[in-house]
Parts: sequence; structure tokens; C-alpha cells
Amino acid sequence: MKNALLLLCLPILLSSCQGKFNTITGTFQEQSVAKDSLTLALASANVSGEVVGFSVNIINQDRVLYNQGFGFRDAKQQLEYQTNTIQNIGSVAKTVLGVALLKAQELGKLNINDPVNAYLPFAVANPNYPDVPITIKQLATHASSIVDNEENYLRAFILENDSIDKAKEVAFSHFQKPSARISLAHFLESCLSVQGQWYTPEMFSENKPGTTFEYSNFGADLCGLIIETATGMSYAAFTERYIFEPLQMNDSGWTIASVDSLKRSAFYLFKGQKIADYTAITYPNGGLFTSSEDLGKFLSELIKGYGGSGSLLSKSSYQVFYQKQYDQPLNESGRINVGIFNEYNNNFIGSNELLIGHNGSDFGSFALMYFNPETKIGTTIMSNTDIDYRDEVVPVIKDIWKVVLEYKDHLR
Repeated sequence: MKNALLLLCLPILLSSCQGKFNTITGTFQEQSVAKDSLTLALASANVSGEVVGFSVNIINQDRVLYNQGFGFRDAKQQLEYQTNTIQNIGSVAKTVLGVALLKAQELGKLNINDPVNAYLPFAVANPNYPDVPITIKQLATHASSIVDNEENYLRAFILENDSIDKAKEVAFSHFQKPSARISLAHFLESCLSVQGQWYTPEMFSENKPGTTFEYSNFGADLCGLIIETATGMSYAAFTERYIFEPLQMNDSGWTIASVDSLKRSAFYLFKGQKIADYTAITYPNGGLFTSSEDLGKFLSELIKGYGGSGSLLSKSSYQVFYQKQYDQPLNESGRINVGIFNEYNNNFIGSNELLIGHNGSDFGSFALMYFNPETKIGTTIMSNTDIDYRDEVVPVIKDIWKVVLEYKDHLR
């Protein structure tokens, strides 16, 4: 019934985007009408409230075309989800990692074609190809042959507090106590070094490094560690100095403690059920907390960089960032890896546009960030609700995305 209602409403709403004449200014108020219609359509897409809170930001390289929050960042206290609400964005954070990696290269601290072992305090090698070096670029293009062993992957999630009020929030069994927190270097050495306590050959595939695309969170984390060892700065401090500060992303950080608690959203397993606060030791792969406003600033910079006018990296570095690594779709979704921790996607949730960006999810969060390289219009969507636990959530996210696809070009 919800989807049918939305489909019935869309033709009416879209017709209103033709605009009305303002007799004072002598212009059509097309954009304002389109924005109002978009807000109504987005609210209708989540009329069930299955997504507790979310935001939609539509931008181009010059300005914000639309930015609006919906629902709640805290449903029990009825605190609204706003454009400055802060939440985790999952693997969308890998695009920040890509820019950081190339910034470190511009500063002369590393070369992405170098072997990873030139920068690490421990050796990493695929046991099936012990004499074949793994390069930084292979990590950044998901071709390193390092894979995500599930048991080790789940070890990285750490509770923020020792005590959990089970009447108010849920903690997954794999969430570790705060006392289990160790450094990124210690964790990766424990998983990837032959001498590591959690090492297993299953951390590596049977494919030779550099030959096969295999999405790897551990590979991303290793890139974050390489930035640390090469620059002498923590990955968090490096991104703060060279990305967040220049773009004035003042509501962004890699820990819960580093962002404004009065703006941060709770994590939701589903409507009415919070997840206990947590962060991950392996934060470079997907641990960024940010807001719709801040993520829009970053996306605007990426669009400028694609056109050769970015401010964070040189034109040549952005060319490396966007250089396509594979010519054919990698799976049935049309996903193609493209350059350094970003991707082409020509079939994302029903879109037939060629889009560049990333999407990501974690426990109690989902986000996407894409732009059309032809129109230079980009979109971010962030939500504070888990997309894996209940089947009802994903259709709502799809409806939200479909509404955005219907409307975004009317705002141009």
C-alpha cells in the first residue's frame, strides 16, 4: 500500500515542479516548488517509520541544491534528525582514505606503487605466493589478495561503555569490552603477520596479488596504517589536517568522543530498538562519523576534483584517484572499481545512470554518496537504521533513492 501510494503521488508531485510565476521578481519559483515536492515525496517514502532517521543532500560542485533531515536521531526523546546530525557512514569513508593516500604521496611520504612491506613494522605476504610483493595500489584497488576473514573482522568492534542497559539497548555478542581495545597496528599485525595471535591463511585468497578484484576492508585498514607509518601522524590526525580542516568539516571525526554528543544520532537495529554505542579499531575502512552538511562538502570537492579544479589534491592526483582499473562489470549489480577507493556503479538500486562514489553500512547505519560525472550533480543519503536485520528497511531505502533520482535534475 505504501509503495502504491507513493507511485500515485509522484506524477502529481512532479507536475508541480513546473513552477509558478513570481510577479514581484518576474521569475519562476521552480526550484522552491521542486524542493517542497521532494520533501513531501521523501517523507511519504518513509511513512512507515521503518528508517528511524535519515538525511538527503543533493549538491553540485558549487552549491547545495537540497539538504533535509527526516525522522529522529533519538526516537524516544523525539530529537529530530537534522542536516547537522552526526552518524557513522560505513564504507563511504573509504573515499576519504583514497584522498588521504594520494595526499600523503603528494607530500612525498610514500609512493602507491611501492610494496607495503617498505612501510610496515611487520611483514605481510600471501602464503600462496610468498615471493610476490603486495603493493599499496593493490590495497587501494582491492586487488591485494587480502580478504575479510569474518572471525577477525568482527573482533574489531569495541563497546564505548562497560555497562549496557539491556532494557534500552542491545549489544551484539561479538562486541568487545572497552578494555579489549588495542592500536590499529597491533590489531593488523595480530591478523596479518605470520607471528600474529589471530593469523590464519584464510586472511588471503588463492589468487595472486594484483590479478583479481576482491573487496577488502583489511586492505583498506592496512592503507590507513601505512599513512600513519609514512607520515608519523595518526590516520585520524592526518585526515583532520589535510581534509577536514581545509573543507571546514567541523562535525567530522573518527571516534564518538571527537564529535559533538548533542548532534550525534543513536544507532538503531530497527524501529524502537537501539544498538549500544560502539566504534571499531579498524576505523580507516569505515569508521567516520560525519553529518549530511559535512559529507556534502566532501562530495562537492570530489566533483570539483573530477573536473580538474579540486583544492585538496592536484589535478594529476585526482586523475589517479579516478583512473579506471577494470573495464568490465565485476558482478551483477554493475559495480566497477574505479581508481583509488571509489567506484563506478551503473545499476545502483535501479539507477541506469553511471555514478561515481561509494556506499556503505555498519551495525545501525547506512550511507551512500554518488555523483553523475556528466551532470555534476551528487547525492548523499545517510540513515541511522540497520539494513540487514529487518527486511522492511531496504525497500524504504530503495524508495528514498528512487524519489531522489526522480527529482534531483529538477533542482539543477
